[in-house]
Amino acid sequence: MKKLLCLLAFLTATLFASAQINHDLTIYSEDGDLFTLVVNGQTINAEPATSVTAKDIAFDFAKVVIRFADGTTPDIERKNLQIAAPGTTPSGPMATVYKIKEKKGEKNLRFASRSAKHIQNTPVIIINNH
Repeated sequence: MKKLLCLLAFLTATLFASAQINHDLTIYSEDGDLFTLVVNGQTINAEPATSVTAKDIAFDFAKVVIRFADGTTPDIERKNLQIAAPGTTPSGPMATVYKIKEKKGEKNLRFASRSAKHIQNTPVIIINNH
């Protein structure tokens, strides 16, 4: 009985640990434009950058605003940007990439790729020989 309880406790802890893993969203500029990314009202990067990753987004869709650092380029706003894989069944955590592309003189946000988010289970030891 004791072994069964330990097994159940381990399985429950594993389920809760995996349930907390969420999606990652990366947006980059093809032309090297500096921007600030806002996801669901939260500013992701304090300093403008050409590539920004928002980690652990708990929603399959997000409201995204891209504010360009130059002050002249209009913001890009998406009210329901899809992060998770399309479909009706849950697919697990995803790593999704969108790119900022200029077309006909206007900046647009375009889908680039989506893949399963890989979680590293083994610790990495970094040795600094300085």
